[in-house]
Amino acid sequence: MGDHDKVVHTLDSISNFVERANYLLELIEQESMDNDAVAKLALQYRDSSLAKKRWEEALMFTNALGTYYIYQSINHKKAYGILDDYQPYVNFNVDENQIALFYINYAEASTYMQYYKKSLEILDEGIQFMEKQKDSSLYEFGYAYLKAGENSDKVNEISESVAYFEKAKKIFAHQKDTLMYLWAQNGLAQLYGKNGLYNRAQEARGEVFEKGTAIKEYQVVAIARLAACNEANRKNDFAEELQQIRMALKERNHESDVQGIVDILTLSYAVSTYARNGIRDTSDLYKRELVSKIGPHINNPFLETYYHLAMSWNTLANNQLTQAERYAQKAHKGVKGTLEAQNIMRSELLLANIYEKMNNLQKSLQHFKNYARMKDSVNNVTSRRRFAFIQAELETEKKDMEIAQQRQDIKILDAQNKEKTYWLVFGGVILVGGSGFLWLYRNRRFAEKEQELTEKYSQDLLWQQEKEREHIARELHDSIGQQLTIMSKKARDTDQKELLQLSQNTLEEVRMVGKGLLPPTLVSLGITGAIQQLIYTFDEEYSIIFTLEMDSIEGCFTKDKNVNLYRFIQEALTNMVKHSQATEVLVEVLKETNCVKLLIEDNGIGFDYEEKHKGQGLGLKTMEKRIRMMGGTIQIQTMNKRGTSIIANIPISDA
Repeated sequence: MGDHDKVVHTLDSISNFVERANYLLELIEQESMDNDAVAKLALQYRDSSLAKKRWEEALMFTNALGTYYIYQSINHKKAYGILDDYQPYVNFNVDENQIALFYINYAEASTYMQYYKKSLEILDEGIQFMEKQKDSSLYEFGYAYLKAGENSDKVNEISESVAYFEKAKKIFAHQKDTLMYLWAQNGLAQLYGKNGLYNRAQEARGEVFEKGTAIKEYQVVAIARLAACNEANRKNDFAEELQQIRMALKERNHESDVQGIVDILTLSYAVSTYARNGIRDTSDLYKRELVSKIGPHINNPFLETYYHLAMSWNTLANNQLTQAERYAQKAHKGVKGTLEAQNIMRSELLLANIYEKMNNLQKSLQHFKNYARMKDSVNNVTSRRRFAFIQAELETEKKDMEIAQQRQDIKILDAQNKEKTYWLVFGGVILVGGSGFLWLYRNRRFAEKEQELTEKYSQDLLWQQEKEREHIARELHDSIGQQLTIMSKKARDTDQKELLQLSQNTLEEVRMVGKGLLPPTLVSLGITGAIQQLIYTFDEEYSIIFTLEMDSIEGCFTKDKNVNLYRFIQEALTNMVKHSQATEVLVEVLKETNCVKLLIEDNGIGFDYEEKHKGQGLGLKTMEKRIRMMGGTIQIQTMNKRGTSIIANIPISDA
C-alpha cells in the first residue's frame, strides 16, 4: 500500500471531522511528505464536505488549506481560489474562531494577489462579525484592523488607514501581543513616510527599532529598515539608504516565522540598492544568495516583482542590457494594472535607463515621460492626501475641544445646580434660625468656583488654538510647501508655464496661510523684531499712520507668552483698522524693572465699551483673556467719537 492509499485508509477510519482535519494538517507540515499531494487530498475532502452540507468540517479544511497555500506553499492564486469558493457558505457556520480565521485568510490571499479593494470589503465584513462577538481575545480581531490599515493606504484613504492602525495597536496592546503591536506601528510609520510626513514616520519607526530589538523580533525590525531605505531613496539620501539596507541585512539573519519572505524582500532591496549606487561586487554577492532562495517563492506576485526589479538593476549595472530589459519588462508586466504606484514608477524609470544605454532614445524618452507623469500625479495625490489628513486631524481636534467645552459646561451647570440647592436648604434655615451668614458664604464660594472653571476653560482653549495653529503651520511648510516647490521647479524645467504659474500661486497661498497660523518672524526675529515687522506690515497695507515706540523685550517672556503677546497686538490692530476709522495709531511697548507696559491708541470714532463687551463678539473678551493668561492687567478706555486706548501691564517672567 502506497503513501497515498495509507493516508486515505487512515482518513476513512477517523469518524470525527475535527480529528480528520487535524490529521491532514499534521501531514502537510511533515517534511517527509509530498505536501502538495496531501493538500490536494484535503481539498477533495473539503469539496465532499460541501456537497454533504457539513459546513463546519468544510470550513476547517478550507482554513487549513488557505493557511498552507498562503504561508507554506506560497501559492496565493491557489489559496485565493479555495477561499473564494467557500465565501458563499461562511454564514452557515457558527464557530466564531474558524469564521474569524476564514476572513483573515481570505483577505490575506486577496492582498497577496493585489486585489486591495476586494480585501478591504472582506475585512470590513470580518470586522463587523468580530465586533458583534465582542471578544477582544480573538487574535484575528486586531489583525483584521491591521490589514485594513495596510490596504486602505493602497487605495488612497490615509485618514481611514491611520484609524485602522491605531485601533489595531489598541487591541494588540490589550492582548499584550507586543510583536503584533509593532507590526501595526510599523504600518503606521510606512503610511506616514509614503505621504511625506517624514518626522512622524521616523518617530513611529523608532519605537519599532527599539522594542523589536529588545524582544528579539528581528523580522519586524528588518521590514521597518526597508521602509526607511525606501524613504531615503525618495529623498535622494543615498548614504542613509545604504546604512538602512546594511542594518536590514544584519537583522534578517535571525530566525522568524516569516523568515523566507523577509529574506527575499531584504535581498531584493540589497541587490537593487547596491547596483543603483554603483557597488557592483556587493550587489553580485547578494544576487547569488537571492537566486538560490527565490525558488519556493517564484509564484508569489508580490515577491516576484521585487526579485525582477533587483535582477534588472544588477544586470544593468553589469552592462548586460538584454537581460536587464527582460527582467524589467517582467517587473513592469507584473505591476501594470495594480495599485502599486511606487513599483510601477520604479519599473518605468528602470526601463528608461536601460533603453538610454541601448541607445534606443525613443523608447527611453517614452518610459521617462511615463515615469515623470506618474511621479507628478503621485506627488499631487500625496499632497492632497496629506492636506486632507491634516484637515481631518484639525476637525477631530475641534470636535475634541467641543466635547471638552460640553463637559466644562456640565461642570458649570452642576455648580449652578448645587448653588440653587444650597439656596433652598439654607433659605429654610434662615427662616427658622436666621443663619444668613452661612448661606452668603456658600453662595459666594460657588460663584467663585464657577468663575474659576470658566476662566480655566477659556485659557485652555486659547492655548490649544495656538498649538493647533503651530502644528498646522509646520505641516504646511514642511510637507505641502516642499512638494509645491518641487512642482514649480519641474514645471520651470519642462517649460510648462501654466502649471508653473498655478503652482507658484498655490505656494504663495500656502505660505500666506502658514504665516497667519504661525508667524515665522517670531522664530527668525524674536518677539521684538516680530512686533516691529507686524507694525511695518500694517503701515504698508493700510492708509493709516502707524507710530511705534518700542524697547527690546527679548528674554522677558516664555515662547508661549511671546506668541500670546504677538496675537494680542495683532488682534488689537486688526480691530482698529476694521472698525475705528482712525487716521493715526500709536503703539508703545516699554520695558520697566518688573513689567512690560503696552499702549495701543487710535484717534478713531471709538465705541460703547459696555455694549460691545456684553454682546456676542469674542474680540474684546479674547484680548482681555490673553493678558490675564500672562498674569497682567488691561484697561480699555473709549468713548464714541473720541478714539480708543488699550493699556496693559504684563509682569516679566523667566523665559
